[in-house]
Amino acid sequence: MAVVTPAQNQAHSRPGQLSPHVAAGYLALSVTVGGLAGAAALAGQLHLLPAGLEARMAGFHPSAMLLFVGISAFLGAFGRLFLARDLMTGGVKALPLLDGAALVAMLVALLMFLSGVSHGDLIGMSVWSVGAVLMAVSTLTLISDSRAGVGIIAPRGQERVDGLLPFSLFVWTQLCAAVGLLLTAPVLAAGATRELFGASGVMPHFEMPVTLIVLVSAFGLAAKVFDGIAPVGKALKAVAVTVIAIVAIGGPVLWDRLAFVHADPASAQKAGAVLAAVASIAFTGVWIRTLWRQAVTLRVAIDVPVLWVSGFFVLLAAGWMGSGVHTAVLNGAVFVLFGGFYAWLGDVTKGHYSRNFARMQFGLMFLGVLASESNTGLGQALGGAAMAVSLWVMAFVLLSVLSASRKVVSGNVVMLREVRR
Repeated sequence: MAVVTPAQNQAHSRPGQLSPHVAAGYLALSVTVGGLAGAAALAGQLHLLPAGLEARMAGFHPSAMLLFVGISAFLGAFGRLFLARDLMTGGVKALPLLDGAALVAMLVALLMFLSGVSHGDLIGMSVWSVGAVLMAVSTLTLISDSRAGVGIIAPRGQERVDGLLPFSLFVWTQLCAAVGLLLTAPVLAAGATRELFGASGVMPHFEMPVTLIVLVSAFGLAAKVFDGIAPVGKALKAVAVTVIAIVAIGGPVLWDRLAFVHADPASAQKAGAVLAAVASIAFTGVWIRTLWRQAVTLRVAIDVPVLWVSGFFVLLAAGWMGSGVHTAVLNGAVFVLFGGFYAWLGDVTKGHYSRNFARMQFGLMFLGVLASESNTGLGQALGGAAMAVSLWVMAFVLLSVLSASRKVVSGNVVMLREVRR
């Protein structure tokens, strides 16, 4: 029996199943929109924008962070990046076309949101919903087409059933989030279309279901980081998957029902808060278990990806005591994204990147988020500045990786010349 690593798993997959260019496109979209929304928020706090533009950007901020940053990054970029490693697929050749069409639709939707034309937000929501449906269908197709190969042994901490490699928590979150998105997007498109044709007050508030989908997706990426430290056992995995399904699928189903009967938006907010509380408690339990395993049982220092993911859980807990779960999920999701990025960077560079700069970036970002929640304009401005500086620190991390790569390449060239001599 041969042990097959995720990288080998990917190597045995058939060509044409995924396009790395699409994953890069989703990541570029989320980074660009996130940077634009952050810069606009900082300029608004300093009152540097015209009144009309400031109001429009303030209204666009929730849509930007949930629709174009959260969904695009978690299900689009990191979903495509890590699903290719976790699954052995049959190679559905239409997947790149679906993902490419979804990405184009989201780009068009973004332009409509920012255009300022009449009913641009409603048109943008309709087009975004089309892209979201295509993304969800692509994700479900990829997972449904997956299969285990001969001789695969399940990784440590995972059960092996009838020779098949079981889904990880990350795959389960991607599956449930895609189903939830498939239940949410058509209702959004229907509401936006009806309002475009003259009906009033039919556009449902999308924050409840999309926030739950982003929350579950964030936990999935966190679980991906945890897998290398303390993979969950069968019983805990069953509980986590149950909570994931209830939140990511049950939340949108309930929201659909409330949207169809034109219920008070406060009802959806209360239901979403209850589901988010259940998910937060369950996910925090998994996080505490992982920290205990790494810091006490394994007696090693907290690694950079786990540090970033821990910021998500701290901010999520703080949200229930202050700013609210919606803001906490938006702020915390950014930390999970950076945690996933540094986990990927560690794999690519074999750990050869500046961990000190990465920890410095975490400290600046964390302090910036806390300061931005201040009720004073000065505190918010300082918080925005700290988060901006943290991105420059991240640039130093990337520059250090490029510098190290160039040294390796130069060393190989020198060795090759010596061999030839």
